[in-house]
Amino acid sequence: MKKNKRALIVGSGPAGATVGRKLAESGWHVQIHEKRSHIGGNLYDYKDKNGVLIHKYGPHYFRANNYKLIQWLSNYTKWHTGNYYVKAKVGKKLVPLPISLSTISTLKGEIYNEKTFKEYLAKNRVNIPNPKNCEEQCLSLVGQELYEAIFKGYTLKQWNLHPRDLDPSITARIPLRFNWDEKYVDKNYQIMPSNGYTSLMQNILDHQNIVINTNSVFDRDLYKKIKTDYNVIIYTGPIDSFFNYRYGKLDYRSLKFIFKTFNVPFKQDCVQINYPNEKKYTRTVEIKHVTKQNINKTTVSYEYPTQKGEPFYPILNQKSASIIPNYKKLVKREEAKAIPTYFIGRLAEYRYFDMDQVFAKALNLSKVIEKRFR
Repeated sequence: MKKNKRALIVGSGPAGATVGRKLAESGWHVQIHEKRSHIGGNLYDYKDKNGVLIHKYGPHYFRANNYKLIQWLSNYTKWHTGNYYVKAKVGKKLVPLPISLSTISTLKGEIYNEKTFKEYLAKNRVNIPNPKNCEEQCLSLVGQELYEAIFKGYTLKQWNLHPRDLDPSITARIPLRFNWDEKYVDKNYQIMPSNGYTSLMQNILDHQNIVINTNSVFDRDLYKKIKTDYNVIIYTGPIDSFFNYRYGKLDYRSLKFIFKTFNVPFKQDCVQINYPNEKKYTRTVEIKHVTKQNINKTTVSYEYPTQKGEPFYPILNQKSASIIPNYKKLVKREEAKAIPTYFIGRLAEYRYFDMDQVFAKALNLSKVIEKRFR
């Protein structure tokens, strides 16, 4: 065992930064390789030339039920209330999401209550006991009309695949409400870091035992060359890339963002508007609604899903389902080695996680590592 315990972390997003901080506090020397020119992963935000705080890689609405996680993060940031409201443009109407009494009443042009909404669903739902894809999952949850109005077109644009070719878990996360609550999420804590995510991440990484190398490309050759210099490696990049695509490339969806500035305090009625059946973009985001900046200008992002670019979302289809078990076996072997490599996060585990889940998983992984190397 090396006298001074050393950890190599690939990626400075929420997973890498959290594990790095916890290990550093326990006396580990932590080296972080970050391929981008900045820290923070997809949480990175910055102020544009007009002083508007921009979420460079799409909106990040922090929400959680885990009070212990909130306590830990509060060491590194102050918070303000988020109040996330999202609507979908359906025809000429803006309907609240997720689906609620407000949604169905706005769409149908008449007032629904819990009883009449349940009657509507009972009449329109398709009886599919075990949905095998997104389309079947949506049809079994809300029926053909709401599926066509809100989900089908958005899913086609987002993934460039028909919903029947996608895993049902993608839309299974969508809630259904029988009240008038229009908030986007129902978690206990819906809060935003008062000074932004970059500030939060900088504070987490601000420790004398942490060294960060930005613009640092980590590949298999570098891994073989330097792995014996460390006790443990934490990897947050694409799982297939780490193994040199031994079983083939996994599919990922990327995003392109176009930012437009407007000389008004606010351009939209709410932070996010989805466009399931119109436009080439999937959504527009005016993050100022939740960052609470008091400026007379605003910036709106227009989000275009694409196959080219950095990987953002794992595409859960039949192809990936046939490949990923092979990579997961390799992961287990890496974790069992004398110098283990742990895989954590959306890309490294090839599954979708909310931000709070990644932070919590990283806190738990740091405990696993510390216990193993006592």
